[in-house]
Amino acid sequence: MRKRSTIWITLSLFVLLSPLFSVAQTVKQKEVIKENDAKIEQYKKWLDQVGSKGLNFWLRLDSGHRPHRLYVGEGFEKAEYNEKERFIEIFSRYLAGVPDKNMLIDIYDAASGKAIGEYGFGGFRLLAFFLTSVPPYIFNKSSHQRFLFSGREREKGLLL
Repeated sequence: MRKRSTIWITLSLFVLLSPLFSVAQTVKQKEVIKENDAKIEQYKKWLDQVGSKGLNFWLRLDSGHRPHRLYVGEGFEKAEYNEKERFIEIFSRYLAGVPDKNMLIDIYDAASGKAIGEYGFGGFRLLAFFLTSVPPYIFNKSSHQRFLFSGREREKGLLL
């Protein structure tokens, strides 16, 4: 009899207190969602500034394909490598809709319509033929394409 009453009290407490725990979790989730939405809104404002009406980094996005196709303009071509990488990373997070996740992007030149790079699991890569100056590059034997390396690899002596 005593075991039954103990079990009944335990179950009753669990049923009565479980909504309190779920409410606390819901409040925390709402805060996280608000923070994410604020960050995504910041990304959107910044992307509008560097878009076709601003610095001309990007002109249009073709989301009909997977990965998304991002067509970049003159501003992107003239930017430093680190600025390009930062731009693509922020654009990827904006597309994902969550600041700590990324979306796969293929990068195309808007003038020629040719693929010039990609952003994905391997990070940010630009095809070397896109650049007008002679960049440091490495030949990727598996895909038979040249990829640009950033200054970090150059400093570390990772170029062949």
